[in-house]
Amino acid sequence: LGIGSNIQGTAGLPVLATDGSVPDDLVQQYGDLVIPPDGFAQVFPEHKYLIVQTLRQAGFRVGMTGDGVNDAPALKRSDVGIAVQGATD
Repeated sequence: LGIGSNIQGTAGLPVLATDGSVPDDLVQQYGDLVIPPDGFAQVFPEHKYLIVQTLRQAGFRVGMTGDGVNDAPALKRSDVGIAVQGATD
């Protein structure tokens, strides 16, 4: 499939602003961390949404899979959201 091995964990990933809003400058703050990886591991729903949002703000078309209600906001925000059953591992 050509999927690389550069997998990013949660360290340094985007977070919501202190008032709960999405930061306006996601690409400037997190682009260098979010754009290069081939995938992400062990991220929380907030991270998923903000990763998708960062990539979209950077001009990428974004697709993702998710297997739970907690994935719904990121799936909805992505250009292609695929809901699956039992997608762990």
